[in-house]
Amino acid sequence: MEGLPKKFKIFFTFVTISATLILGWNILHTDWSMALLIQLLIFAFLGITSESLPVALPKGGYVTVSYAIFLSSLILFPLGVTLTAMALAGLFVFGKAGSEQPLFKRVFNASQFVLSLAIAHEVMNFINPSSFRFDWLSLLLYLIVASVFLVINITIVSVALGMMFGKSPSAIWVSNIRWSVPNFMALVPLGFLLALIYNNYGPMGLLLLFIPLLISRHAFQLYIDMRENYLSTVEALVQALEAKDTYTSGHSARVGKLAVAIAEEIKMSEEKIQSLKYAAVLHDVGKIGVSELILNKEGKLLDSEWESIRSHPVIGQTIIKGIKFMFDIGEVVRHHHERYDGKGYPDGIKGEEIPLESRIIAVADTYDAITTDRSYRKGSTHDEAIVELKRVAGSQLDPEIVGIFCKVVTSEMTARTVGSDQLQTALTY
Repeated sequence: MEGLPKKFKIFFTFVTISATLILGWNILHTDWSMALLIQLLIFAFLGITSESLPVALPKGGYVTVSYAIFLSSLILFPLGVTLTAMALAGLFVFGKAGSEQPLFKRVFNASQFVLSLAIAHEVMNFINPSSFRFDWLSLLLYLIVASVFLVINITIVSVALGMMFGKSPSAIWVSNIRWSVPNFMALVPLGFLLALIYNNYGPMGLLLLFIPLLISRHAFQLYIDMRENYLSTVEALVQALEAKDTYTSGHSARVGKLAVAIAEEIKMSEEKIQSLKYAAVLHDVGKIGVSELILNKEGKLLDSEWESIRSHPVIGQTIIKGIKFMFDIGEVVRHHHERYDGKGYPDGIKGEEIPLESRIIAVADTYDAITTDRSYRKGSTHDEAIVELKRVAGSQLDPEIVGIFCKVVTSEMTARTVGSDQLQTALTY
């Protein structure tokens, strides 16, 4: 845990000590028997297997099919058995997942499992179902319990991730709850059914149902992989552009990072931030349709060459229209060279007629063009760029977005964002 933020270390200590006390109390107050020990080993084995096959979430953290194992164990056994089995599932992770998780992460996962299950168990006792049976009332009650476990689990993980990476826990929570819902909807009924089958048919029925659980995990992995394939498509388009324009390398990625920093400051929704990131990274993709001789020309451009350059936002929109999952960012790309005073291109729209995302990209794009080297001059400093942005605020750029940019984008941030790129960047037309 060396090098981790102090806030996270305090939170880690609190979660771990609390979970240890709750686990110890319940172990001591469980009336253990050989049957319970066997059941503990069976569910611990299933939990360990599930935790060793995680599906990573976009904002950090992950989900597994162990959710159904946790829920069914909570229904079937005394809390001491459930907490012990699931603590073991968090601690003993094998394969690739195990090699990627240091000990402190596994200890934290085991601890937050214990806390989440203990709170869910208290809710179940408060509701006080008379017995486990297969009817609509029991299903509704356990759905409530499962929802409590999900919310507590994601809350603890989101707070920890926020403290570790200096991000907003609420933003991480919203993103991860959205991505966890399909997993939740699939696994809650399976968890209930798993408990019912185990109650009636024992371990053999449990093992047969565990196969559909693994299939459910595979389906969710495909769901996440599809999103990653979208990103790969974006990266491929940008690489095609950077191979054509010798001054573009790294520019699109930096503009994407700067645009996201603005969007996070104005509390844009996670979905809109993701779309903005796509649009920012692809804002110059239309230059694929512009001659390399024009893009790399070091001297003054002719009027006809300027017209060719000015066509790249429209070409970019046309390219993006052909990618179904990106159809909604085409307009953003089309208008990223519009001016706030209406003197931009291609449509000459002004003010708030220009999409908000386009205005954000314009500020980030302009800053990167000012601060990075061209073939005929050195890039300006951060402070010089800020002065220039303020000068053109209200004419070329949205003054409100410029103000937000100057507030959130510091020289330290751009040293990480811009300075990390060793290659020259593009001249922004």
